[in-house]
Amino acid sequence: MLETALLTTCLLLACGSAPEGTSPEPVEPAHTPGCQAPAAVSNQPHSIDETVAFINALPKPLSLPCFVEALGRPLQLNAARSSTSAQPAVGQRSPRIFLKLETLTLSVVPAGMGASLLEMGEARPGLRSLKGELEFPIQQALPPSAAYDNAMYDQTITSCAFCHATEEPESLAWGGRGFVSQALRPYDSQRVPLTSVEAEAASCDRALEAERCAILHALFGWGPSLSWDFPAEMDRF
Repeated sequence: MLETALLTTCLLLACGSAPEGTSPEPVEPAHTPGCQAPAAVSNQPHSIDETVAFINALPKPLSLPCFVEALGRPLQLNAARSSTSAQPAVGQRSPRIFLKLETLTLSVVPAGMGASLLEMGEARPGLRSLKGELEFPIQQALPPSAAYDNAMYDQTITSCAFCHATEEPESLAWGGRGFVSQALRPYDSQRVPLTSVEAEAASCDRALEAERCAILHALFGWGPSLSWDFPAEMDRF
């Protein structure tokens, strides 16, 4: 009888029942194994170099959804049906999605020719940005120059130069390997509401579109997401 009484007391008081008039603490979902930043590494990189260091701290091979899942929340997102880039959107259901982390802007797309790419722009004065690019999955630790090297079109310019004007070398980038050029924003008419993208994540059928669903779930399945706007004075694509 004593054991029964103790068990009943535990169930009512100590084993997860919140006191009357209070709400239980929300329980965060357990991260996918390997898709959570080590305690000693910031999960909110603010530069291209910090992004490479963050990637190197995660287990390999590393998928793009796993990288996105490991980023700190809340995420600040902007989605657009922008098709004029090396990472084009595939209509409204798979827009190009920009992630803002202070001075760093990342972009991903759930489907299409740019779905394996992580594009990076690190803010510079005058509405310009240092550009970087990585292709996933990442199989092993990256050299510090990887994001700059992957963005190169040839030995003199990056592939970004075909859309972003006045490209110049950036001496402050690792080993002087980076290039800075004009930063651009999508047209307002191409904006996709965040609620629409969240609905796509909720309704995505993993059996039919596993990779698309994985990146959408990585964006919206691990904490709150906030909408943000590009600077109004920034030129458009």
